[in-house]
Amino acid sequence: MNPYQSLADPILSAFPELTSGDLAFSAPPNLSMGDVALRTFEAARKLSLAPPQFAARIAKEVAFGPDVKEAFTAGPYVNFRLDREVYGRRIVERILREGPRYGSNDTGAGKRALVEHTSINPNASPHVGRARNAMIGDSLVRLLRFEQYDVEVHYYVNDIGRQIALLVLSCEHPEALTFDDMLRVYAEANARAEEDPDFAAQGFELLARIEQGDEETRKRFRAVTDLCLKGQLAVLARLGIAYDRFDRESDFVQDPRLESVLAALRSRNALFTDEEMRLSVDLSKIGHPYEEGRFVALLRSNGSSMYGYRDIAYTIEKMDKGADLNLIVLGEDHRLYMQQVALILAAAGKTAPEPIYYSYILLKEGKMSTRQGKVVLLSDFLDEATARAAEKVEEQCKDLTPDERSVIAGQVAVAAIRFAILRVGANKNVIFDWDASLSFTGDTGPYVQYSCARISSILRKFGKPVPEVSRGPFPVETGAEWALLTKLASLREYVATGVQQRSVAPIAQFALETARLFTTFYHECPVLDAPDAQRNARIQICAATRQSLENALGLLGIHALERM
Repeated sequence: MNPYQSLADPILSAFPELTSGDLAFSAPPNLSMGDVALRTFEAARKLSLAPPQFAARIAKEVAFGPDVKEAFTAGPYVNFRLDREVYGRRIVERILREGPRYGSNDTGAGKRALVEHTSINPNASPHVGRARNAMIGDSLVRLLRFEQYDVEVHYYVNDIGRQIALLVLSCEHPEALTFDDMLRVYAEANARAEEDPDFAAQGFELLARIEQGDEETRKRFRAVTDLCLKGQLAVLARLGIAYDRFDRESDFVQDPRLESVLAALRSRNALFTDEEMRLSVDLSKIGHPYEEGRFVALLRSNGSSMYGYRDIAYTIEKMDKGADLNLIVLGEDHRLYMQQVALILAAAGKTAPEPIYYSYILLKEGKMSTRQGKVVLLSDFLDEATARAAEKVEEQCKDLTPDERSVIAGQVAVAAIRFAILRVGANKNVIFDWDASLSFTGDTGPYVQYSCARISSILRKFGKPVPEVSRGPFPVETGAEWALLTKLASLREYVATGVQQRSVAPIAQFALETARLFTTFYHECPVLDAPDAQRNARIQICAATRQSLENALGLLGIHALERM
């Protein structure tokens, strides 16, 4: 139940054309303006009224109950002064009753979602830039599951192509190699192919055999790519990222569904043979208005398939699953490519997933030195973050055992990385600053974790179960208490915004704002030394705050720590 339902019900009764979703309650900019505000823009538009006119009608015509002390207008807003004890109790009671489910709008109940993300070439170790793809995808999965969607997470394994063929050629006994060995072997194989045309030609011969269905060749490719995939997933697991299904590119080499796509393109005169004798598409024939990206090759002169041809088949496979929501996370450099795929599919009367594009991660200090010297590998990045976090945890947690400090350091490192990346909208670059991201103060994941740990410390010192909210008085005597309560009441709206924007950046903002308001509450409102009734109410506020932060951090893939 919405804690402001008693405000909404009289308005809905007076204006039956409206629904609860048309009424947006939030905290005003400062408490001198009232305890809660109603934004009227959406509802006024629905009633064909000017927002200030609608606000004035609410304040004048709607009869609210005794819990509303005053309703008055501020332009297009209606501000309310409330009985804070009544509303504060409702907010806390709801949070503690719903627990891990608090903040969900349940918009995905009975619906299915498919999310594809990450898809790293098997010949590469995950790097920091690719990690943004995985973290965005993983956080969207967490958000959709929180909203009750039945989500299936897909990883597209690029297990075919020239690069993989060269790796297979160089690995006679892959079972004897490690993932790091594979990366070294590929670098050597690629360098050899540049100097040895015969070796490069052998790679293409392997590709031809797998396209012809040669089972022995398929097994060789599978053995190599499985080992690589296992190494990649181990790195991503350090960030709490997992998948439900692994789809292999090699399974879509001879997909019969592609014939209907080719037939549709032929009927639009969009297919032609290019100067390299490849079967290609002229996208200008099917709606592409620009010269850039106008032509797409599908099949080589020998009839073997190009990556895009196989990807079209895979996309059809995903769309045929009939999910209510079908998302794919891609780097912004894939925007044109995805538009090309969507155009080709549309020409055949088919649809494409909804793309979520992301920009790059840049390090404030420049590139970290890595084993390869070209990109910042995620494993190195995590090692560095954990080492730096361990230094801070050592300072802060001297009373804990070395094993406890080690676990906390790992969780703080993940919080620093995930929060710094996910709090930024996907369409903006992330400037990663080591010192700022790992700080226990400021706009960081560790700062929010520290707020959770501080609350847990208060609850431990209280030494008893949190009192029942329904029993006894619930005094709310300070602005700090009320500001924190109204922020807690808004989590559902932040979750709804996140789903709408396909982003957890609003959730990160909620967590930061809540942590800041709790810090103010902590300094201004004694808890354990307060009089009995006030102490119980503040203990309940602490428990509700921790639950709300735990739920928000969970959507970001971050642990709400008990100790720091």
